[in-house]
Amino acid sequence: MSTYLRILRYLRPHLGLFAVAVVAMTFFAALDAFSFTLLIPFLDVLFAAGQEGGAAVPAFAGGDTAIHRMLNWMVGDMVAERSSMAALRNVVLVMFVVFLLKNIAAYVQQYTIAVIEGRVTRDLRDQIYGHILRLGFPFFQRTRAGQVISRVTMDVDGIRQLVTANLAKAISSVLQVAFYLAFLLVFSWKLTLVALVFLPPMLGLWARLRKRLYVGVHRVLDAVGDLSSHIQETIGGIRLVKASGAEEWEDRRFRSLTQGHYIAVVRNEKWRQFFPPATEMITATAVLAILWYGSYLVLEEATLAASAFLTFLALSMKLMSPVKWLGHFPATVQPGLAAAERAFELLDVKPEVLERTGALPVPGFHEAIRFEGVGFEYGAGEPVLREVDLEIRPGEVVALVGPSGAGKSTLADLLPRFHDVTGGRITLDGTDLRDLRLTELRALFGIVTQETILFHDTVQANIAYGIDDATPEAVVAAARAANAHGFIQEMPRGYATVLGERGVRLSGGQRQRIAIARALLRNPPILILDEATSALDSESERQVQQAVDELLESRTVVVIAHRLSTVRRADQILVIDAGRIIERGTHDELLAHDGLYRRLYQLQFAAEDPAALLPAR
Repeated sequence: MSTYLRILRYLRPHLGLFAVAVVAMTFFAALDAFSFTLLIPFLDVLFAAGQEGGAAVPAFAGGDTAIHRMLNWMVGDMVAERSSMAALRNVVLVMFVVFLLKNIAAYVQQYTIAVIEGRVTRDLRDQIYGHILRLGFPFFQRTRAGQVISRVTMDVDGIRQLVTANLAKAISSVLQVAFYLAFLLVFSWKLTLVALVFLPPMLGLWARLRKRLYVGVHRVLDAVGDLSSHIQETIGGIRLVKASGAEEWEDRRFRSLTQGHYIAVVRNEKWRQFFPPATEMITATAVLAILWYGSYLVLEEATLAASAFLTFLALSMKLMSPVKWLGHFPATVQPGLAAAERAFELLDVKPEVLERTGALPVPGFHEAIRFEGVGFEYGAGEPVLREVDLEIRPGEVVALVGPSGAGKSTLADLLPRFHDVTGGRITLDGTDLRDLRLTELRALFGIVTQETILFHDTVQANIAYGIDDATPEAVVAAARAANAHGFIQEMPRGYATVLGERGVRLSGGQRQRIAIARALLRNPPILILDEATSALDSESERQVQQAVDELLESRTVVVIAHRLSTVRRADQILVIDAGRIIERGTHDELLAHDGLYRRLYQLQFAAEDPAALLPAR
């Protein structure tokens, strides 16, 4: 119930339009029930005319019951004391007007619900996506992308039906049942009580089925998420799949997942499909009971007119449709409720990195960035950095070296607050990073990594990513400085060329130069360089290095080095091992010391002494 109430909050901005839909539903239900009662004057006139040989007859010859009195008051003047055909014509005209108004109400109801459905879907999807963007890196490190995508797409679609179409249908069905029952009570309260006897078994069936479906639908949605994740990962890593000849292996894995999905669907359908025939049987029993008892009231007690009974029977049959739909309601809403719980589970994830209330503006970088006893853990008891003390001055090149998994990338990630320290603090010109405005802090940094991120968009949009007011001239200037303008001009549409997903149409060196152009356009005072040239061939490396040299000019640089040839002329080299800074100094100072840096250097360059790739400072 709490989940459903939470879903209904998304209707609040659209309550005015929803009220219009409810009014239309009310008119529809009232007119729909009333249209059946018009069968009574039609049948009374028709039967009486047949008995009198077609002569003019009094209206409602079948009796003086409450329903007859009501109809006499509403439409009696139209059919009283006239020829049979004239009376029938007037009844048919009234029926036409009623059906016209009823269908206008139906259109208004359905159109307004469709509008609300679109708005709610948009609002919910926007909220979830915006929340995802604000979650920290730890969330994405522990969560499969396919599961996230499934919740933003499929789960929101499931909620959309629940919060609009299903809710509207439920309200409409309740209104129809209320009006139908009201008219049926006017016809015959005894017959109505017979019909109501069959509601308790229906309600008991609902309650039992709801519990079964709750578990089943969750299993199906989890299986769909696993399928989405597998497809996303396989397509993203298709080069590795092909290179490893793993097509058959991946096919077997996928078949195992689809089998699990199939089993979950079949188990859920076993209970979901049981409900319609069960409710149908209860409904059929109710109809047969009404037929028998109604015939008794007409033929034996003579307390119910034949026309009234026939109309009662038609209206009670009509009543079964909304009752049956309400009976199916547990099966109908369970997928939406399960989808809502999955979506809300994502919305309830708290961002690990938050901007504090009253955060301070960032005036720039003028004095120093200092790590003061910094420690960091991804999880309790899993330290990645320990007691790190470090000072970075404006204009310095600081290189981080060490074995894989030592904590180099984590240390760099703490600077733009991709993670928050779990011990100590980091200050910018004496102010704790956690006290600064997050967006302004991150604007200080430009990041170029070995794995370049490009989007399925134009070259211009990729270079100007995140900069709304970037001019075409500024984009071209950044591309020239990054040594990328030449190959961009050779593309079919130049800067308007749409790159493939992740820039698959470009070589590794071209992707890197696009990324460097992006960083140059942002013109950040601090650059984090995660070995942008380590995976390139010699010609691409030369071109990228020229762009890197342009990027490094007059900036503070933190180099995460995978190859020691890139750090020989750094102002400060930090050797990190097991989360601690165990050595620091210049290249020559560290070589003179018989430590880890010297051993790493000798291991990489035993046969040669490569030229430095960073410019002299």
